Amino acid sequence: MVGLRTRCRHAAWVAAVGLVLTCIVGCGPTGGIYDPETLAAAGSLVVLPGVGAPGLEGVNAGRMQSGLLITSLANLDYFKVEGPARMRKQLAAAGGTGAKLLSPKLQADLAKRLETALLVLTEVLDYRFTKVTKSQDWYFGTSTWTETTYWVTTALRFVRPGDGKLVFAGMGEGESKVGYGPAVLIANENALKELKQFIAQQKRRRKQG
Repeated sequence: MVGLRTRCRHAAWVAAVGLVLTCIVGCGPTGGIYDPETLAAAGSLVVLPGVGAPGLEGVNAGRMQSGLLITSLANLDYFKVEGPARMRKQLAAAGGTGAKLLSPKLQADLAKRLETALLVLTEVLDYRFTKVTKSQDWYFGTSTWTETTYWVTTALRFVRPGDGKLVFAGMGEGESKVGYGPAVLIANENALKELKQFIAQQKRRRKQG
C-alpha cells in the first residue's frame, strides 16, 4: 500500500510538472536565450523531475533525461545545480502538492527557500525505435539482418520563479543504433549547445574582466 501511494504521488508530481511545462512555456518561443542578463547572473538551478514521453517505453525516459541533464549542467562548472529531491521536500513543507507549482507565489517562495535563481523543466518529446530489414548479396548467397535505430527528442526550459519568465529554451534530437541511453545523451547535449556557448563566453569575459 505504501509503495502504491508513493507511485501515485510520483505520478501526480510528474503530471504537474508536465502541466507547468505546458502552461508556462508551451505557447512561447521554442529555443534560444531570451534573457541573457538573468541567465548570466543565475548562480543556482533546481532541475525538476523530467517528464517522460508518451507510451509504455517512454514512461521512465524523463527520469533518465533529468539525471543526464543534472550531470551536464554541473559539468559546466558555472551553476550550483540541484535535483528534484529538495524541491519535493520544500513543496511538502509548504503544504503544497505538485499542482501548486503553477502558483507564482509558491514558486517564488520555494526558490527563496532553495536559494535558487531558476527552475529547470525538461521533457522527452519523442522516444521510439524503427527497424529496417537489410540484405547483402555475396558470391555464396545472401545474408539478411534487421537494423534498429533509436530516436529521442528532448526539450528543456529555464524559468524564472515568481513570474514564470522564460530565460532559456533548448531542444535536441539524438539517434543511436545501440539503445535509448546513447540517444538520450546525444539529444540532451544537442539541447544544451547554445547554453554551453553562452557559458563559455561568460567565463571568458570574467577572465578578461
